[in-house]
Amino acid sequence: MTVISQRQAALVCLIFFHACLLSTANPWSQQHPVPVPAKLNQSLNLLALQQEFLTNFTTNIGEIFSNFDFDGFGNETKCTAKLTELVEGIISGSLSQESIAFLDALGKPGPGITLGNFMWLGNYEMCGKGALATAGNKYQNCVLTGTLYLGYYPLNLTWTGCSPPECRDKDDFQNIFKQIAALINKSGMIHTDPASWNAQCDVEQELDAGAYAAVTIISLFGFLVVVGTVWNLLEPIIVSFMERNRDDTTVLVDAEEEGTEGQDAPANSRKYATSNQPESFIVRFLKCFSLQKTMNTLFSMETKSGQILCLNGIRVLSINWVVLGHTYIFSLSYTGGFYLGELIKRKNFMLVLNGTPSVDSFFALSGFLVTYLLLKQLAKRGGLSPLQWMAFYLHRYLRLTMPYLVAMLVEGWLYKLVMTGPRAQLVSSGPQNAHDMCEKFWWTNVLYINNFVPWKTAEACLGQGWYLANDMQFFFVAPIFISLLFWRPMVGLAGTLGGMVCSAVTAAIITAHYKLGPATISDSNQDDFWLMYNKPWIRITPYLVGILGGWFYWKWGDEIKKGVKTLPEWLKVMSATPIWLVTAAIQYAVVFGLYDDVQDQMQHQKAAKEADSVSYQSLARIAWSLSLTIQILLCQCGLGGFINSLLSWNGWLVLSRLTYSVFLLHWGILTLYGAQMRHVMFLNPDFEFAVLYLGLLAMSYLAAAVLYLTVEQPVANLEGITYRKSA
Repeated sequence: MTVISQRQAALVCLIFFHACLLSTANPWSQQHPVPVPAKLNQSLNLLALQQEFLTNFTTNIGEIFSNFDFDGFGNETKCTAKLTELVEGIISGSLSQESIAFLDALGKPGPGITLGNFMWLGNYEMCGKGALATAGNKYQNCVLTGTLYLGYYPLNLTWTGCSPPECRDKDDFQNIFKQIAALINKSGMIHTDPASWNAQCDVEQELDAGAYAAVTIISLFGFLVVVGTVWNLLEPIIVSFMERNRDDTTVLVDAEEEGTEGQDAPANSRKYATSNQPESFIVRFLKCFSLQKTMNTLFSMETKSGQILCLNGIRVLSINWVVLGHTYIFSLSYTGGFYLGELIKRKNFMLVLNGTPSVDSFFALSGFLVTYLLLKQLAKRGGLSPLQWMAFYLHRYLRLTMPYLVAMLVEGWLYKLVMTGPRAQLVSSGPQNAHDMCEKFWWTNVLYINNFVPWKTAEACLGQGWYLANDMQFFFVAPIFISLLFWRPMVGLAGTLGGMVCSAVTAAIITAHYKLGPATISDSNQDDFWLMYNKPWIRITPYLVGILGGWFYWKWGDEIKKGVKTLPEWLKVMSATPIWLVTAAIQYAVVFGLYDDVQDQMQHQKAAKEADSVSYQSLARIAWSLSLTIQILLCQCGLGGFINSLLSWNGWLVLSRLTYSVFLLHWGILTLYGAQMRHVMFLNPDFEFAVLYLGLLAMSYLAAAVLYLTVEQPVANLEGITYRKSA
């Protein structure tokens, strides 16, 4: 073997050694939230295969390299020459400052390999500094990713380090990838496809048309907030000045009128002589953006008669549950996923694995409120005119879309400009990154069809937008059910129940046809996953249950409350307690009832029975939302006891106003945090995760407050001065 071949062998050996022990975390999962990982059970099966692979690798590595033909490496390029120079210095022991810095910055094996810690992150800050910045040619942080297969199970690989200036050409990396693939496939233990390998190096992000649009729109909102706030603060001074001038002018006008009987006073004098002049539209428009006004709204503790206060607590607890699940899933993607084997044994971890009822709660609340409020309007007006129906829909669209649009602009076009870290390029430039997806599919979000186009939510702009698409679609068809319940109650009741039955039957058919598990945590095929999880024909059942609950409360709520007030306290407790216990037991069964099935499937590869899967997929959403709706009715009818006192606590008011903005922003904050992480996460002990969760939750609420004060509430104020009269 020639000297060059030895260097090449050392180079490939070094790269292969790192590549074989790379992270199993999916680098793209940070971009688009999946409520529960679709291939969760595979991670547990990988642990045994992984340990076997490590044993075989260390035993047979010499034989693998001795049988590999390094003469097929190809022509040496500047990149391979530079890398072999660095590697030769490391192997020979004649380390230069550059070789030492290169080795020091390179990602290396860490503790916990058998637990899944294969995410080897280099020292990001060393790239382009000191010995790695020679003659103006700086090393760049690069992320190497690829997929290895242990049998049928894919390992998505990640390794970071500093790349020399000579290695910027993708052809250089592709050449190396081919050698890695050939060496891996020759081992016989695992196999890979060179096409699955990719390298992302730091590049200077530039402002494109979307970024300019984002900056322009956000700057416009910021400008209006500043002007509106300044005007609101200076208005008393301006009014006081005008009042003083009005008084002086009035005296002058009176004197002139005494001396010029029968003549009109000057126009400017009449202007100031008239008090209580209505504000111009410009002034009212600017005041809509005033922080003084929006902050008063946000922090107001006033409640109106007839307000359903218990919904405030339910909203906050539900969005906190959503953030909890997403934070755990996000965290697992930065640990290699094998900690799941320990976490999944805990029964309380079902709150994460099977946390989808948190979203069903929002669907039920939305249906309940829309129905109750619209029925009140229909009863008050005797129906709505076409103009009022137009205002009804326009109100909803504007209130949701403007904050939604700003969140898309920030995450899709601005985040990439501020991301720095070992994995930042994976998030900002990798496959299915937010920028490319938003540039391609932003219009589907604006039209609220992004749960259909694209078909897979993982390819969508702002992946959590699937919920908003469903909610808007339900809102558009809700008046059909509500009007029937108002004008033809029996027909409306039959239609709403029929819709629930059709949705449940559809879920059962899809589950049976595609052989899905009892919940989304069991689905191993992403296409099947999106058939169930984000499609309106499946998710509408909680909304329809909410519609029935809102109709029931509107029709009989006052009568029930009057009757309950006449009952002694002991009878209230005796009558309400069994209902609370039954509904709570149903909710417990929906969330935790799959624990044994999960243990069998993920630890013993024992699939759930088809009958169990079909029944759960078709009935669980109805059971959860019906129990929640009954609990809301109990609270509103005076049978809520201390639970109603807790959920109706005024302390929830401020947080409940921020839940929509928290939903829009929390995943982007998770993504931004993950892109800049310099270390591998360990979820044991739980204290580390608690700190992470509470910190990210607090940041989500702070960011939500900014979005609420500058966009969401100003748009609501604008809607109030323009459309409310017509509605």
